[in-house]
Amino acid sequence: MKAHLLAGATALAFLAAPATAQSNANSVAATGTPQADTPAEPQGPSEAASTDEDIVVTGIRSSLRSSVATKRNADNIVDSISAEDTGKFPDNNVAESLQRITGVAIDRSGGEGQFITVRGLGPEFNTVLVNGRIMATDNDGREFSFDVLSSNMIQRTDVYKSSLPQLQEGGIGATVNVVTARPLDGKSGFHLSAAAGGIYDTLADKVSPDLSAVTSWTNDDKTFGVVLSGSYTNRKSQNDNVNIGGWILGPQGIINAPETASNLPNQLDLPVANRTILINSGDIHTPRDLNFNREANTRERINLAGAIQSQINDKLLLTVDGLYSRFNVSQKTRRFGLFFTPRFIGVQTDANGTVTGFNRPGSQFLARNPALTDSRLSDDRVTLSQNDNIVYTYNRNTESYQFGTNLAWDATDRLKLKFDASATQATREQPHQFVVVGTLAQTSPRFDLTPDNDIPTASNLGPITDPNILRAHYALNQLVEVKDKGIEFHADGDWKAEYGPLKSLGFGAAYNQRRKTRDIADNSDSVCTYCGYEVGIPANLVQAYELDGYLSKASGSNLIPRNFFTFNPADIFAYISQPSILAVPRQGRTAAEQAAEATRVQALDGGPYGLRNRPGQRLDVQEKVLAGYLNANLGGDQWSGNVGVRVVNTKVTSRGFGQPVVSITVNPGDDNLNFNFGPAQAIRIDNEYTNVLPSANFKYEFTPRIFLRAAVSKTVTRPTLTSLGTDNSYSGRITNATSGGGNPLLKPFKSTNYDLSLEYYLTDISYLSLAGFMKDFSDFSESQTLPVQFAGRQFLDTRTRNGQSGRIAGVEIGGQYTLDRLPGVLSGFGVAGNYTYVTSSVERGAGASALDCGYNGLSPHSANGSVFYEKFGIQARGSYNWRSSFQRACFGAASRPENREAYGQFDASIAYDIDERFQVYVQGVNITNQYVRDYSLREERLLLLQNTGARYLFGARARF
Repeated sequence: MKAHLLAGATALAFLAAPATAQSNANSVAATGTPQADTPAEPQGPSEAASTDEDIVVTGIRSSLRSSVATKRNADNIVDSISAEDTGKFPDNNVAESLQRITGVAIDRSGGEGQFITVRGLGPEFNTVLVNGRIMATDNDGREFSFDVLSSNMIQRTDVYKSSLPQLQEGGIGATVNVVTARPLDGKSGFHLSAAAGGIYDTLADKVSPDLSAVTSWTNDDKTFGVVLSGSYTNRKSQNDNVNIGGWILGPQGIINAPETASNLPNQLDLPVANRTILINSGDIHTPRDLNFNREANTRERINLAGAIQSQINDKLLLTVDGLYSRFNVSQKTRRFGLFFTPRFIGVQTDANGTVTGFNRPGSQFLARNPALTDSRLSDDRVTLSQNDNIVYTYNRNTESYQFGTNLAWDATDRLKLKFDASATQATREQPHQFVVVGTLAQTSPRFDLTPDNDIPTASNLGPITDPNILRAHYALNQLVEVKDKGIEFHADGDWKAEYGPLKSLGFGAAYNQRRKTRDIADNSDSVCTYCGYEVGIPANLVQAYELDGYLSKASGSNLIPRNFFTFNPADIFAYISQPSILAVPRQGRTAAEQAAEATRVQALDGGPYGLRNRPGQRLDVQEKVLAGYLNANLGGDQWSGNVGVRVVNTKVTSRGFGQPVVSITVNPGDDNLNFNFGPAQAIRIDNEYTNVLPSANFKYEFTPRIFLRAAVSKTVTRPTLTSLGTDNSYSGRITNATSGGGNPLLKPFKSTNYDLSLEYYLTDISYLSLAGFMKDFSDFSESQTLPVQFAGRQFLDTRTRNGQSGRIAGVEIGGQYTLDRLPGVLSGFGVAGNYTYVTSSVERGAGASALDCGYNGLSPHSANGSVFYEKFGIQARGSYNWRSSFQRACFGAASRPENREAYGQFDASIAYDIDERFQVYVQGVNITNQYVRDYSLREERLLLLQNTGARYLFGARARF
C-alpha cells in the first residue's frame, strides 16, 4: 500500500499553464453571456500591500481577486469561482467548488459532487450553460451532472442569481455558466502545464490515476491562438450503506401472538371485531424491507476541450471551440436483504406510530400453525419471510460533447454584433441486472429499531450461511438508453447610445431545438419465473461474502448479518435458462403445466432473460424554443442599471406508444403482480406556450466601495424532459401496486423574483455582502402520488403534476478577508465564509394536502467557512461546508417524504511551490469521514445510512 502511495505522490508531468485574464466588464462573451473584468490595478489597502516583495497576488489570492471582480463589476447579482491558473481549479470537482458560493449547496454521488441546489431550488430549477450554451446531459431530464466535467479544463464558473434579458431562460433558481479557456485571453507564446498524481479512497483502499494537461499557443501579435486541454481519472471507490426502501403507511395484517405460538386458529369465520389472532392494525408506519449493501465503484472520466481564435482584422474575431466528455461508472452491489409483507407477528410501535419491532413468519412457525395458510386469506394470506442474497450491477456509460463557432463583429464604432452556432449531444447506455438468490426463512426473522442503535437489527435469521438451501428467485436484466441532441443559434447586438441616461441598447434573438429519447429493454415478462423459491441453486455457483469493517462508526453495526453469499449474475442467468430447470414443477403447477410455461418463456425473444423492448415506456420529447430580447442599459453619476424583456415561445412534441394493461396475474405462492399488455399504439401530443419575461437591475454606488443592488424579474423553468413523456410503467406487489409515467401537457413553472443586495469592498480581494431575496411561484410542479383505479386494483400513481404555488424567501451573508496588513508570516492568512437562511410556504393541489412538505432540496440553513494561507511558496486551505436537514422528495419511497439529515464535511488542501515551475500538492475530501443519513418524515424512520469514506488526491504540477 505504501509503495503505491509513494509512486503516485512522485509522479510528475512537464507541461505548464498560461495565466488567463478576464474580459472587459462591458464586453459580452463569445456566446452573449455577460462577463466582468479584473481591475488592472489593485484597489484599497491591498494596493500598498501588493508592493511588498513578500506579497504577490497569485495562486489563491489571484483566484479570489478574479471572483470578486466578477461580482463587483457585473450588471446583475452574480457570484463566481475562478481558477488559480488555467487547469488549476480550486477543487477537483466543479460542484464542490460551487458549494463555497453563498446560497449554493450540492448533492453527491459516490462521494463526489454531482448536482447543485441554489437558494433552496434543486438541479431541475437551475439552468447550467457551458460557454453560454446549453449542453446536452445524459440524465433523463434537464438536470446537469457536474461529475461528467473535470475541473482541470474550467477557467471560471459564474452563478447568476438575478436575471438579464440576454441570459438563457429556464433557471428560476439561478443560471450557471461554466467558462473554458480562450487562447487570446492569455499570454502570447507557447505554454504547457500538467498535473500527475493519484486518488486514494480510504474504503476501497486503492490508489487511482489522476492526470491532466493544458497547452496553448498564441502568436506575438495575439491575433491567432489555440488552447487544448485534457484529463483522465479512473477512480476506484466503495460505498457501504444500510437502507430501507420506504415506510408503508396504513393498516397492516397482524398475527397477535408470540413467535413461539402453536396451533393458532385462523378465526376467519368470526367478524373482524371479534378476532384476537388475525387482526388488522390501525394506521402505522411499517418498513418495506431492510438491506445491507456494499457497492464497489469504478469511475473513469476522459475530458478533452479546445478553442481556436483568430482576430481576422480589427473588426472581426472568430472563435471555434469544442468539449468532449466520456464518463463511465461501473457499480457492483452485494446485498443481504429482507423483504417485509403482511402478516407480521407481535408488532410493536412507538408513540408516532412507527413500527419498532416484529417477526415475520418462517416455515417452522407456519408448520406449528397450519390454519394460518387458509386459502380464504386471499390477498392478505400469510406468506413466508425471505432471506435474500442479491447482486445488483449498474453501469452508466456516457458520452457528451458540445462544439460551436462564434463571430464577433464591430460593425461600427457604436454597433457590435455577435453570431453564434453550436451543436451538442449526450448519450447514456445503462445496463442493469438485479438477481436474487435466497431462501424462504425457516425461523421467523426479527426486525428491531431501537434509539440506542444507528442501524436497525435483523436477528433470528436461521441458517443463512448454508449454500445447500439456496433457491432461485427474482432475476431482472435491463438496458436503458438515453440520447439528448440539440442545436442552438444566437444573434446578439449592442448599440452604444449615449443619450442621457441611456448608455446602450442590447438586442438579440435565439433559437434552440432539443430532442431527448429514452428506451428501455428488459425481461419484465419473465422476472418472476422463479419467484416462489422452489428451484435450488447449486452451491458451486455462489461464494461466501463478508462485510468486513462495515459502517464501523455506527452503533449497532456489530449486530447485523455480516456473512452471506455473492455470485456472478451471468452464472445464475445461464443456469436458470436451461430447459430442464425451467421445466421443474413449481408454484402449484403440474409437470405438464410447468412444461408449457417453460416452452412459453423459452420462446420469448432472446430467451427467458433476453432484452425485449418496452415501447410503452419510451420517452421521446422534442422541444423548439424561439426567443427575442431587448435590454436598455442605463446610468448616471453614481448609479447604473438595465431594464428589458425576453419573449419566449416554446413548442413541445411528445411521442411514444400506449400499451393497455389487459390483465394482472399472481403466481401461486408469490405476491408479485405480473402484467400482461395489449398491442402498442403510437401516440403524439403537442403543447405550445409563450412567456413574457421582464427584468430590471439597479446598482447605486454610495461610495466607490459600497454598492446597493436591487433586481426584479419574472422567470420560468420548463418541466424537466423526463416528465413530459407519454410513457407509463406498472409494478408492485399485492399490497403495494404502483404505476408512473409522464405528463406531456405540463406547464412551465413561473416565478416572480425580488432581490436586494448591499456590498462593501474593503480591497480588491476582501469584501462583505448582505442580500435578501424572495420568489413567488405559480404553476409549480413536482412528483405527486395519487390513488388510481384500473384493472380491478388500486394503484399509487406517481408522476409530475402542476398545481402548486408558494413562496421562498431568504437572507444571504458572505465575505472574505485577507490579513495582508499583519506582519511577517501572519500576512499570508485569510478567511472566507457565508451563511444562507431560507424559508418557504407551499400550497399544493388536490390529493397532496395530507403531506406536510416543503420544497425538495431546500435546507433552511446552510453555511461554509474557509481558512487559507499563501506565503513562502505554500498554498493551504481548510474548508467546512454544512447544510441543515432538507426534504429530498415529498412523494418519495412508498409515497412518503424522504428527508436528509443535516450534513457537514471538512475538506483541506496544501500545495508547495518547489520553484516557479514545479509544485506538489495534497487534497483531502471528507477528511472526518462523515456519514449521510436519510429518513422518512421522522428521524427514527431510517431510509439510508451511507459511508463513502474519505478521499485524498496527491501529486505534482509543472509548467513552462
